[in-house]
Amino acid sequence: MSNKELQALKERYVAAGAASPNDQFADHALNAEVWDADGKRMIDFAGGIGVLNIGHRHPKVVEAIKAQLDKLMHTCQTVMPYEG
Repeated sequence: MSNKELQALKERYVAAGAASPNDQFADHALNAEVWDADGKRMIDFAGGIGVLNIGHRHPKVVEAIKAQLDKLMHTCQTVMPYEG
């Protein structure tokens, strides 16, 4: 879907309080770049402060996530602690 089509869906189905000053919708990202629904490539300045300091989809991080998902996704640490 295009940014325009996604914006129309957002206006129809998402509460008005969930506002965004941006009319571009992220489609995918790699390293420090993000592509919108229309294929426009941009430097990602919105990817979470301090969260993506190594960029999107770093191979070592993806490998670690896949390994963890094969074991256990998540439990409440205070109820059922786990290593990892």
